Amino acid sequence: MAPAIGEDAKLATSTLYEENVHFGTHLEVWGSWYDLENKCWGYACCKGTRSRQRRCPKTAPLAEGEAEEEDDLEVKVSRRLADLLEKNPAFCGDVPTPDQEKDWSDAELRNYIHSNGLIRPARTKGQQKPEPTAADWKILELEPGSDPAQLKKAYRRLALQFHPDKHRGDKDKAAATEKFRKVVAAYEAIAGHVAEIPAVAATTDGGQKRRWRIVVVE
Repeated sequence: MAPAIGEDAKLATSTLYEENVHFGTHLEVWGSWYDLENKCWGYACCKGTRSRQRRCPKTAPLAEGEAEEEDDLEVKVSRRLADLLEKNPAFCGDVPTPDQEKDWSDAELRNYIHSNGLIRPARTKGQQKPEPTAADWKILELEPGSDPAQLKKAYRRLALQFHPDKHRGDKDKAAATEKFRKVVAAYEAIAGHVAEIPAVAATTDGGQKRRWRIVVVE
């Protein structure tokens, strides 16, 4: 039964979604307040009724010109991918499904996440990656056989230099994008043959943070 007008009420604990307990920046859980006019439950702290509203307008008001975040999406991932995503909260690339990444090695999955989804394993199941060519080393401006530290440093420098977000104008952006793809491909070809080399994220400071919620599938 709905509470009397002017009174706050709380749903039984068993009816609350686990993920909505003190969700986002709210001081109260969803279901701690009942909107009599619209006949729905909400948050007592801000009188909001969107159950998946991450930001509480009362505790974290929007700045002038700032848009409200969309509701979180549920993304099902494997345990090892969930661990990587927790360590890389700024990742906003395409999230591979458990079936898509089940044949990826741990190093390949790390490269994919650390590069924000730009370095995707080139091989398919049962295939071996080809040896890096002299052209791959040349693109990264390195001598063949350079050590892992030099490889990471060269990749970081070139990826940031040619990242499309750092270029303006259709012509410059297109040229930078093509160069950036070659840098990523060259690094992928070489890193696949060098053990334990994490890829360096090629995102810019202005990258958007993800708006989805991780659900682990065992």
